[in-house]
Amino acid sequence: MTEQQFYSRHPASSGGRQGRPIWQYYVGIIGLLLVMVIVLTGGIIWYNSKKSNELAIAATERMMVGAGEDVSDRLKLLYDPMYAIVGIASLVPEMTSPEIKDDARALALILRVLRIYPQVLSLYVGFDTGDFFMVTHLAGEYSAALRAKLKAPPHAAFANEITTADSGGDRKTRWVFLGEDGAVVGRLDPVTAEFDPRQRPWYDAAKRTDVVEQSDMYIFATSGEPGFTLSRSFAGQAPGVIGADLTAADLARFLGEQHITPSSTAFIFTKTGEVIALPQAARIAAALRPGDAQMLVAPPKIGYLNDPVIAGFVAAYENGRISGTRFYDVADRTYVGRVVEIPPRYGRDQLLAIIVPLDEIVKPITDIRNQTLLYSIGFLVFALPLYITLVLAWIDRRLGRSR
Repeated sequence: MTEQQFYSRHPASSGGRQGRPIWQYYVGIIGLLLVMVIVLTGGIIWYNSKKSNELAIAATERMMVGAGEDVSDRLKLLYDPMYAIVGIASLVPEMTSPEIKDDARALALILRVLRIYPQVLSLYVGFDTGDFFMVTHLAGEYSAALRAKLKAPPHAAFANEITTADSGGDRKTRWVFLGEDGAVVGRLDPVTAEFDPRQRPWYDAAKRTDVVEQSDMYIFATSGEPGFTLSRSFAGQAPGVIGADLTAADLARFLGEQHITPSSTAFIFTKTGEVIALPQAARIAAALRPGDAQMLVAPPKIGYLNDPVIAGFVAAYENGRISGTRFYDVADRTYVGRVVEIPPRYGRDQLLAIIVPLDEIVKPITDIRNQTLLYSIGFLVFALPLYITLVLAWIDRRLGRSR
């Protein structure tokens, strides 16, 4: 029986119960199956994308926790040896004697400490008489400015500052430059001393206690850079204070290595809203307002940085006063932020902050989702004709069997 004869003998087939053409049933069935395929594919893609985003955020949080632990471990590695060095040195007679300037054993000991512990910029001894003996390490990629300021010879690895009073009572300062092996490679003529250790913040703080004290951030008289000093007093025939310097640049370099995403950042700030360390040490130095190098310089306030992201993050933290990992909206962008308290031994009332833009976390997942969706659409476009043909053939076979 031909298709025309079939339709003529079975008028309901051409229009159904309401006289509808049979192609409408074909279109309806195909459309329904097509919608089912699209919904199923889209649902799978959406679900996978959602779960992938959650996993990416969870992985980022774990990385932030790990970064916080790394910074804490780094602070221990920076400070603990310095605490031990200052504490032990204050008990060594050769290190606390006014004759240290002529003691080769004391100088050799200081040079050895500076070689082993590169975080120690300077190690020095100040006396109640105003005498001062300091050795500064000039090595490293960031020492060019310091070398230029001290007028150090090219081969100098250490600069030895010696301040003593002459027979007339006038205090004079002379510089001796040493090579890596400790040999003298240059000298500067004595000049009237402008530096008095007794007027420095680290000296006064140490004289008030008998333990190692950590100073707040201040400007180093020698280098003009911001940093911290660990110091301890000692008694005896010539009492005084022994100290060691750590520049803020050491913290900045390590913070700069904590890259979770391209725009993530880590910084240290105080509970009163002051910045202690940033990945870019120059920003701290620029934010410090110049003043008398003999006076304590307070760390810059957050607002001095002119950084809306950092300022917004700190404001969000201060409003919530919540430690741990949280989401923050800062400068029209969502961030994942984590705040960790730093042990008082390494910084009083200091906090470590790590912030990561949320869009940089989910962007790879979004890109994969979009690519998957594009490939799925492309597959449907190419497979749709075959799919329709197979469905139509199956319907024709079913109708043929029912005749």
